[in-house]
Amino acid sequence: MMTFRGGSLGLVAIFGLFSMAAASPWFYHGLEGPSFTEKNQTSNGLEIRSYPESYWTATTVTGKNMDSAGSEAFMRLFRYISGDNERNEKIEMTVPVLASVVPGQGPFCEENFTYHFYLPKKFQSKPPKPSDPRVTNVALPALDVAVISYPGWSNEKAVIENGRELFQELKAAKVPYDAEMFYTAGYDSPFRLTDRHNEVWVKLESTA
Repeated sequence: MMTFRGGSLGLVAIFGLFSMAAASPWFYHGLEGPSFTEKNQTSNGLEIRSYPESYWTATTVTGKNMDSAGSEAFMRLFRYISGDNERNEKIEMTVPVLASVVPGQGPFCEENFTYHFYLPKKFQSKPPKPSDPRVTNVALPALDVAVISYPGWSNEKAVIENGRELFQELKAAKVPYDAEMFYTAGYDSPFRLTDRHNEVWVKLESTA
């Protein structure tokens, strides 16, 4: 058995015994976002989710800290959905702003941040091509992730603290996971003053 802060969970439970669909969760705040299946959730918020393959618009920033990289990437992606694309077509804002983080392998190696905007359902099959060559439309494969959530305004420090906690718990529980990267997910405008929601995701590896 394994312990995840809020109680004991068997590996079978984590990978599907208590699966349930989560459609339009509260932290989407009425915006469109990817569907997922919630495989388990503990009393204090740690959960396992399964996401199907989906399509996103993405851009990569290196050589900066996470906070600076996020600001630059957001503006590139925001220009795309505002009409900076081959069809001059506006695309509705979605959630989350998802970033994949690949840490540098040494003290002088640069971190790699790839930020993503989820493409609304009407654009999942044929989104307009971005005008900015640094922006691309990509498919994210289906994945199972362990998720830790936290409130308030997120920054690099909060991401590192929560991500470290999630990695440590997975390691202690001997749950197979991808230690080479992780994701951050933000759901709120800077002007949302209450009910803010942030997440760190760690990709789980198959036990088959």
